[in-house]
Amino acid sequence: MKLALSRHLAASLGAAAVCASVIAGAPAAALAQDVAPAPTGTGLTACAGSYQVLDDSRAGSISLPARAYTLATTADLNCDEAARLLTEFQRTWGTKLQTSWKSVTGPVGFSNSAKQRFSVTRAPSAGTSKLACPYLTLVQGARAGSVYVGAGRYRLSRSSTSLSCAAAARNFFALAYGTGDPDGNWRAQSAGTGAVQLIGGSRSFTLRRAFATTSGGGTFPARGEYRCGPFFTVGNNDPIGKKFTVLRGRYSITTFGSTDCAKAVKILPTLLGMRSGVLPSPWRLRSTTGSFVRSAAGSSGFRLSPYLGQ
Repeated sequence: MKLALSRHLAASLGAAAVCASVIAGAPAAALAQDVAPAPTGTGLTACAGSYQVLDDSRAGSISLPARAYTLATTADLNCDEAARLLTEFQRTWGTKLQTSWKSVTGPVGFSNSAKQRFSVTRAPSAGTSKLACPYLTLVQGARAGSVYVGAGRYRLSRSSTSLSCAAAARNFFALAYGTGDPDGNWRAQSAGTGAVQLIGGSRSFTLRRAFATTSGGGTFPARGEYRCGPFFTVGNNDPIGKKFTVLRGRYSITTFGSTDCAKAVKILPTLLGMRSGVLPSPWRLRSTTGSFVRSAAGSSGFRLSPYLGQ
């Protein structure tokens, strides 16, 4: 068994905040719904929030490149539950989902045995400018440096197309939610009532709060999870017990709870060497998600997933 770290662990979140201010709530006139249309002829209703995939991912047999998505659901499925399910599906090890749900097409999404269904569609731009991006939804308020950004849906615009919409969102959530490391050094400053600007060298982007509603919004990796990067290489097929094998290849590692990247990298070679399936205390394997956790509760540990980047 061989495990190699492809580059030095990324630097800690070190963006310098230059303005200590609080983002105020949006005006009452801005609290109306403004959502993307649901796929036509499907009987689905579009959710108000946008769901942001921060790193290329997969849910069941569906590929989810890093970008913003709009969810649409049947009447008996709550939008927030659909967002929760999508996060759960992206944590699943392999293409078979853990529950009664399965991947479907026409439109692309998921359905279960009770005929509940939701679709996952690329979100449209929230403006006519080439610099505009899809809405960015914060289900929970967050702090980028010392600038507090309240929950809601934000219009995101960039200073240049050299910064992709996906990269802007990834850097924002890295700073605000600690989901990963930002690309370089970014600083946050207030941009007026209900707005914040993130500046990194010659690039910048601005978020302006447009709507209070967040239903159906979310992120992957989720808040409280941290994506170590960029990838780790497993040199051989490594079975752990009789029913779980980490195949040779490149993997992403996502930590959660009190486990950090350094702890995960240090213990992983030992865990992959346990062909008997008996892991050293306190570690346990959750094969349904490819996770190694430190207790029965499973609140701290790390998760493996095939690396889908270039």
